[in-house]
Amino acid sequence: MTRERDLTVVLDLARLEELAKGALVLAAGAERSSHRASLDWARAAIAEHGPVPLLDTAALGAEQLCVTVSLLGSSAALAEHLPTGAEPRRAVQALERHLGRAADAVVALNTAAENALLSVVTAAACGLPLVDGDGCGRVLPLLEQTTFTIAGIDVAPVAVATPAGDVVVVEAAVSRVEELVRPLVLAAGGWAVAACYAMDGERLGAAAVPGTVSRALAAGRAQSDPFAPWQPRPRRLGTGRITAVEHPASHGPDTVERAGLPSRPTSVVVSETEGLHRRFRLEAHNEVLLVLADGAPVAAAPDQILMLSVADQRVLDVERAVAGTEVEIVVIPAAPAWHSEQGRRLAAAGGLILLGPDADDESRGRETAPW
Repeated sequence: MTRERDLTVVLDLARLEELAKGALVLAAGAERSSHRASLDWARAAIAEHGPVPLLDTAALGAEQLCVTVSLLGSSAALAEHLPTGAEPRRAVQALERHLGRAADAVVALNTAAENALLSVVTAAACGLPLVDGDGCGRVLPLLEQTTFTIAGIDVAPVAVATPAGDVVVVEAAVSRVEELVRPLVLAAGGWAVAACYAMDGERLGAAAVPGTVSRALAAGRAQSDPFAPWQPRPRRLGTGRITAVEHPASHGPDTVERAGLPSRPTSVVVSETEGLHRRFRLEAHNEVLLVLADGAPVAAAPDQILMLSVADQRVLDVERAVAGTEVEIVVIPAAPAWHSEQGRRLAAAGGLILLGPDADDESRGRETAPW
């Protein structure tokens, strides 16, 4: 049973289109083909099972079980190895069997790109409402990097369902989950669906970043500025042209190391074409982690840093950055939980180490990634 608030918003086919568009605002690495495939999947789920009620985080109580869902692995693999359609329900059912009780609501790990659509698929297929919130408020690369972890909620047990028909439940310490799950996903063809972070509604209400589904819907409806729904407002650092894309082979004074992540370090140099005509340097590994303007830091994780193509306002993936492209650099403030001491440590859990002239020998040699 929900509390006093009614389920007044439902995600039907029209709102699904808005969600799909708005979910791209945070998605620096979104593959267009996998996003289309996920949208088709969500359309089919709603057509078969009906619209999905959207539930406010404050409308849940301690007696209700909420289950978090996420895509694991590569979105490109999803486009190449299409889903059977049963993966989300099988993952949730496996977790329910393990816990010995049925789920009452579904929540997305994050509401970017395919994950936003996957949460709709899961809720529709399971006949459950979708919570208007998520566990990140932005995008982070590791399964344990969530506001749920900051609140002391365990990611495990994690139920993994693959397109090959496998279902595996992993019980492990938080530092071991990625190490155990990632090889499984690779063996299954590069992607899978996870059901995890099982928690009661009261804990979810306290730990989730609220309103992120509604925010994505509003961004999808926006006619000009997709960042209009964000509060506080994103910072626009400047507009310029990419003049160099580098892949450092060794650590220099401004290097950012992201130990253990499945991508290569990248530096993108942008020459500002208006205003102060500064030289921006974006240091990235999986995501942009640090921005320097004429050598001085002006933005850093855990805030989310995006490059927007001036031509079409689409988010430009660092791996697709090409010299000559005109871009705008935008910084989206992270949810307050990420700026706590524990939140900053967790955001760095993928191995973020800022290597500068003041770094000590111990920090230069430390690896914090669990895989």
